[in-house]
Amino acid sequence: MKKGLEILGISVVDADARDAVFLKAEQTFTDKERGRKPKCTEGMKDPDSLTGRYLRMLTRNRRQLRSICNLIVADAYFSKESVATGVKALGFDLVSRFRDDVSLRYLYAGPKPHKRGRPQKYAGKVDLKNLDMSVFTEDYTAVGKLVCKMYTAVVNAISLGRDVRVVIVDLGDTEKKRQARKVFFSTDASMSARDIFNLYRTRFQLEFVFRDAKQFTGLTHCQARNKEALSFSFNASLSSVNVARAFARQQGMDLSVGSTKTLLHNAAMVDRFIAMSGKSPNMRFNDTVFKELLFYGVRAVA
Repeated sequence: MKKGLEILGISVVDADARDAVFLKAEQTFTDKERGRKPKCTEGMKDPDSLTGRYLRMLTRNRRQLRSICNLIVADAYFSKESVATGVKALGFDLVSRFRDDVSLRYLYAGPKPHKRGRPQKYAGKVDLKNLDMSVFTEDYTAVGKLVCKMYTAVVNAISLGRDVRVVIVDLGDTEKKRQARKVFFSTDASMSARDIFNLYRTRFQLEFVFRDAKQFTGLTHCQARNKEALSFSFNASLSSVNVARAFARQQGMDLSVGSTKTLLHNAAMVDRFIAMSGKSPNMRFNDTVFKELLFYGVRAVA
């Protein structure tokens, strides 16, 4: 990703319904932002980096976002100390995934002797291949038709410089010869393992919003050079996906944007056939035949 060639999108994700509603998108630029640096970027080496710009966007919209929820779900790119600290400073908790080579430490829970010096805080590193089951608890969750085993505990993440709740999941992918344990986390230690895992998996619904916008609502078609015009085009395109999905829900159907487009095309085609045939537009069709024409090529969301 390079400045000026990508946009950051924020959506509200419903983990239960497995759906996302787009909220706002902003394009990143190469010019440095003027004015006082927000508190969420104080500890960063370069507040004008991509990460710094993402935090600035959250700062500008934090009141509206916090009125919805206080959880930020982001992919593994954001599992870094600057993001976790900045998000916490804004009043949010971060749910994300660590790299496979993450370094974690057990928290020391033994007796504290009355000696001089700093008391012991950690009790050795976490070996992801050989977990200490006196610390971790085991749980299970369903992923499609598969049942995945999860291990959860509150440990210290060296890369984040803080204690987090981690969820270590064995994803049995039969297509891969080498199986790797995936490590998810939340800066809110009170969250359950299933909530952390399900929230991160549902985060991918945002990618479907971008996919539909590229395919059906012209996200990449704007040729303007003015940043305000580009911003309007991006947000209008992504918001159109919300409108199409809302229309399908009003009809009592769970359809993708592509299927909604096909449904409207079929309705217009049937209406055109009736008009060109000279028949009354109020004439009645056999329900089965009419539905077969109307829903030809329409598939519900999987």
